[in-house]
Amino acid sequence: MDRNKRRVTYVTGANSTLTGYGMNEGKKKKKSKLTQQLRKLLAIIALAAILLLAVSYAFSNTGRETLGKVTRIGATLSQNVTPFGDSVIFYDGTTLHCMAATGGNEWSYQIGTNADYDATQERIVAWSGNDLYILNSRGRLIYNNKMSDAIQFASAGSEYVAVFVGEADNGVVSVINEAGQIVDNVTISNQTLLDIGFFKTITSSSAQEQELMWVLGLDTTGTVISTELQTFQPGKLSTGKSSLGENIAYKVYSVGGKLEVVTTRQIMHYNYRVIEESNPTLIYGYTVDDVKVNNGVTYQLLIPAQESREGVRINNVRLMYGGVDRVLHLPSECLAAALGTHSVYGFSGNAVYVCKFGETSFTAHAMPIQVTAVLGMITDNRAVIASGSEIYVVELPR
Repeated sequence: MDRNKRRVTYVTGANSTLTGYGMNEGKKKKKSKLTQQLRKLLAIIALAAILLLAVSYAFSNTGRETLGKVTRIGATLSQNVTPFGDSVIFYDGTTLHCMAATGGNEWSYQIGTNADYDATQERIVAWSGNDLYILNSRGRLIYNNKMSDAIQFASAGSEYVAVFVGEADNGVVSVINEAGQIVDNVTISNQTLLDIGFFKTITSSSAQEQELMWVLGLDTTGTVISTELQTFQPGKLSTGKSSLGENIAYKVYSVGGKLEVVTTRQIMHYNYRVIEESNPTLIYGYTVDDVKVNNGVTYQLLIPAQESREGVRINNVRLMYGGVDRVLHLPSECLAAALGTHSVYGFSGNAVYVCKFGETSFTAHAMPIQVTAVLGMITDNRAVIASGSEIYVVELPR
């Protein structure tokens, strides 16, 4: 009896188990079909989402340019790198090199050790001790001479070069023309020379545009320090002089034949006779960072005055041109800003933000290299960028 019970139990159990498997198998087949249909549905939804995202991205980027070529030019950050037209100049400790934006060497010229230089698109002036070299834009020597004393600094213009020789508060500024002739010697005394430069304007004596020289100095003879600005027509005479008072100027540039003199509080506007043309423009809290002329319009880019020496932090920029004076807010904190031919650029460590002139918002583009410094712009909206110690030229969107 027990045996039958056991057998029945066993057989019954086996039948029950077999019946159970048969029933589960049917359920599994139904479940498998549902799973496959669900997977197909999910795949269709995912594909539709991807297509929608792609279409959305395409529409949102219509007309937007991407970053172009990135070229390492073989210079390092410590080698006094300067943007130069459509090229880059650097000094390796003995020789000046001009590198094309594509990375090739255009020319080299040996100027000796402990040298320095200044460059415009037309010429380069370099000096070492009392040795002076003036080169044209192709690196060919125009003038070479030993000056009477150590050269403090020099400045290149379109037609002239100015060389300051002697002590900081007692020396001579020699003006040399394109033919290598010294056409003027301006004595500097009782003041500390801060800077020299050139600008083009129309004077009362000529209807044609001429290149004049400006000289910025610090008068320390009185009880109160004051800044003085003078202008000269090389080879002829002084054309103007004025005291700027206690405001220390840190930048001078030309807009439409007028001199813009920048202090920590304002931009003062002078004609070539150093007479104020209009009321100063207040810029307190900002510093002039870049100036560019495009199609006859002068664009001035200002960044917030930096309270810390640990690094530049830019959250907004101020753009002035014509009658426009506008603050543009950057999407993220930047370490540098610059002007292109059509746009304002803000640079963070891993992105560049682009705002076209006349617009108020920036578009973001990922940078292919880590940006640690921006040294300036060259033609065709290409930036000269430091990534660590290496220097690159990066093509930017317009």
